[in-house]
Amino acid sequence: MTLNDAERLNPLSDDMRQAFLAALEAAMTDEAVRSIVLTGAGGNFTAGADIRQLMLAGGPDPARSRRRLTPLHRAVEIIAGGPKPVIAAVEGAAFGAGLSFASACDFVIAGEGARFGAAFGKIGLTADCGLVWSLPQRVGRTLARDIMFTGRPVKAEEAHRIGIVDMLVPAGGALSAALTKAADYRGIAPLAIAAMKSAFVRGPGSLNDALAFEIQQQPMLSMTSDHAEGVAAFREKRQAIFTGH
Repeated sequence: MTLNDAERLNPLSDDMRQAFLAALEAAMTDEAVRSIVLTGAGGNFTAGADIRQLMLAGGPDPARSRRRLTPLHRAVEIIAGGPKPVIAAVEGAAFGAGLSFASACDFVIAGEGARFGAAFGKIGLTADCGLVWSLPQRVGRTLARDIMFTGRPVKAEEAHRIGIVDMLVPAGGALSAALTKAADYRGIAPLAIAAMKSAFVRGPGSLNDALAFEIQQQPMLSMTSDHAEGVAAFREKRQAIFTGH
């Protein structure tokens, strides 16, 4: 899935937001789709919000701001908690909501030369698209504060070292590596992944919370066709063919 307005670094215009959300919703409900790779066109991920649209907005309008955030919020909810793995393939700029999207993904692969940033405060706004939730989970609260409070760019090497990026590859190689990673997930039953993603997005909670969630999920999964197929494949020493049923 490619954010595609390459001449302007793929900014999240109103049209882009609606199209992106529609594509995510369609992919998450399509049984033929086992995982989603999110990338950007033209050697950049996304520069974040379309500042040109902000400048043309005609003055403060809280209602419009809420309307513009709504599809992005739903997209982040789907990325983080939807039933299918989402892998970010990042080249070039991943700023603002671009960092938020990447941080919410299950796995982030970046090409050398990628840059991440959260300069919301430099235009008087708070970090959005769930970044205050997702970024601390990747880098810890102290580093997350520093990145957001300074708005400084984080280069790929540092991003890999501190945990924004899970795999660093040569420039231009992020998409290929992400497609390879997506293939790795095909050996796991789709409903099992969906259950685990749901557990992750609920947060760590207590041990009792985790065990209570398991006791809801595991009996249901034990009745699926995929569970029967997995057991049969193990006995027969062959690769399981999962269907998500």
